[in-house]
Amino acid sequence: MPPAPIGNHHTVAVLGPSLGQQSRLTLMGTGRGAMAAMVMTAARQVTTGLGLVDQTPPDAVFKQRGFGPLVRLPRVAYFVARREVAVIELAHWSYGAAGGTAFAFLPRSVVRKPWVGPAYGLLVWVLFELSIAPLLGLAQARRIRAVERLAFAGDHVLYGVVLAGSRRWALPRRRLRP
Repeated sequence: MPPAPIGNHHTVAVLGPSLGQQSRLTLMGTGRGAMAAMVMTAARQVTTGLGLVDQTPPDAVFKQRGFGPLVRLPRVAYFVARREVAVIELAHWSYGAAGGTAFAFLPRSVVRKPWVGPAYGLLVWVLFELSIAPLLGLAQARRIRAVERLAFAGDHVLYGVVLAGSRRWALPRRRLRP
């Protein structure tokens, strides 16, 4: 069947989501990504409190590499140091929001699958472990603690589950035929 002309009720299926729909998907993805990162924060409070995790990745990035650039800006460094926990969490939630935005741009055919959310969460974690952590020279990239890795894998699966949710938010609504 040839592509439908613009304005026809088949347009969404042929051309993908409209600009308005894509904006909605992007906002939903960003919001769900931030919310999923917040849920990860709660899970990490438990794993850290139980001694399964020594230092979370956002904490490691901030404490091992974050203060270097701030040394030249003493007032900013003072502000950040006094609000360290909040700054770390806001940075992590922002990173989670960015991941949610990227998730919103996945093709519909991919997003429909029930395993995509957890797989996406694991992929985000693996990319961090294989690229960002070694690049920044984080201590956790040089040592292997199986329990810690399992905890990180688990909280990233949780991130993906919360991000994907029912997956309905990421699928444009289909118009019914008149």
